[in-house]
Amino acid sequence: MKKTWIMGLLILSNSVFGQIPGKSFDGPIVVFDTLTINKGDIIYLGNGSDLETGNFKYLYAPKNKTIPIVKDIISGFFSENSGFDSKAIPQQHLDEDFAGKQLVIESFSKISSKKAGKKILGVIANKDIQFIDGIYFNDVVVEFEPALRSGEIIKISAPGLAENAPEVEMLFSPFVITPNGIEPVIVAINSSKNELYNKAVGWANSYYTPQNQATIIPVPNEKIDIYDFAENVHFGTMLGTELYADLPYLFSVNFTDGEIRMTFTLGDENGDITDENGEVIANTSPSHMFNKNGEVLKMSKILKVEAEKTMNELSYAMVVYLLK
Repeated sequence: MKKTWIMGLLILSNSVFGQIPGKSFDGPIVVFDTLTINKGDIIYLGNGSDLETGNFKYLYAPKNKTIPIVKDIISGFFSENSGFDSKAIPQQHLDEDFAGKQLVIESFSKISSKKAGKKILGVIANKDIQFIDGIYFNDVVVEFEPALRSGEIIKISAPGLAENAPEVEMLFSPFVITPNGIEPVIVAINSSKNELYNKAVGWANSYYTPQNQATIIPVPNEKIDIYDFAENVHFGTMLGTELYADLPYLFSVNFTDGEIRMTFTLGDENGDITDENGEVIANTSPSHMFNKNGEVLKMSKILKVEAEKTMNELSYAMVVYLLK
């Protein structure tokens, strides 16, 4: 009887557990300076990007403090070994089973803090997430830009669109290192080949300052090759020490009317990453990063995530510039 009464109280107190921080508003909002997201839009989930758990890092039920009376009741009911923290409901991330699902944006929330600065979150009404048996989170929030960059969100669209109607999608599918290598990414942009090329040259000359020491090789109205390296990329851990190195890359962009085609090559001609003494310390080729079953090797997991982050941040920066 006592357990039933407590559970009922917890469920009735759902507004406490499901409360979203910040000031709620209906939107719309704009991300990446180009992508408009509206209340009621549908987000299509990819895979979670947490390296260790496979869970989603940027879609979660926020941490919420409990009100004193509920906290006291919980403290008196749950044992120390129950795993239930009476001081606060912890931040609960969507788990890997949510991959491929569709969620609806209910509203937006504007928050501000000294640590994180100003941030706008999407709010999703969702009753599928259990914290403990019989208790559900109603609201989940999403951080749009990192979720799109990481591939946790693969598309955002308005509901009920006709098949050929315009759609609000993410800028493009992210770069991913696979057992077959790094697939090219093609982005449709409504501009002529010449206009796209000229804008891309302008972006490269502004993005890569002389201090970068990048090598930019343009082929007029056809392509741009950029040779550079990302500094201090985290590629692994050894004996409790985090290891970092510069990651060389070739970023190539080809142009046609209304479209660009982007490709990346990582490491030197053999895919090697070397330290300041020229010693090979890692390799980005599929044969070194994946086993025969196509599973990423444990020693390559960190490098894979960090290399994909480098490629996507760079390519997003250029595409956003071309869309302006």
